[in-house]
Amino acid sequence: MRIIFTLILIIAATSFNSYGNDNIVQMMEGEARGGLTLPLGGYHDGKSQISASLGLEGRYNFKGTPWDCGLMLDLSTARRGYEHLFNDGYDRWQSNRTLAIAAVGDYNFKQGTKINPFVGTAIGVAFNDVVGDEYFPSKGTSMLFAPRIGVELLYHFRISAQFNISRKGYNNVSVNIGFVLGGRPKKTKL
Repeated sequence: MRIIFTLILIIAATSFNSYGNDNIVQMMEGEARGGLTLPLGGYHDGKSQISASLGLEGRYNFKGTPWDCGLMLDLSTARRGYEHLFNDGYDRWQSNRTLAIAAVGDYNFKQGTKINPFVGTAIGVAFNDVVGDEYFPSKGTSMLFAPRIGVELLYHFRISAQFNISRKGYNNVSVNIGFVLGGRPKKTKL
């Protein structure tokens, strides 16, 4: 947690004077990403375990501004181990899965450059269910709030951290690597 806040401060401190460049980027961009998740908070005395996340996103870049907005489809999990509760030698775990559809918005500190830090958030609906063993069954629909921070490298790669907050037992943090198409600087006409 401390590392993420330190990363936020470093990006903010080095980027405040960066907008004002004349880079105009392509209007639309899309991203496919995958990564790892770790649960946030406790749930029935389960031990946190690493799991996976997948996501797709489409974004619209507002001309002449550092802002973008779009839609996100995201699948993330909060996996916990329960072997210690049963003491029978079996690998017992429960994965609380969240499928989210959300509106996203980001502020790009150096849009149109090869190293572009960004911060943003997603707000939408989360469909929660349990996969794997169901020791503590639960499912339903909830609101998703997902603040995020990251950096886009060489116009095509994004590394990001995202907090997926939807409901107790399902909240997680994901660290992702994404591939981006579109959003590159436009070629200037002579």
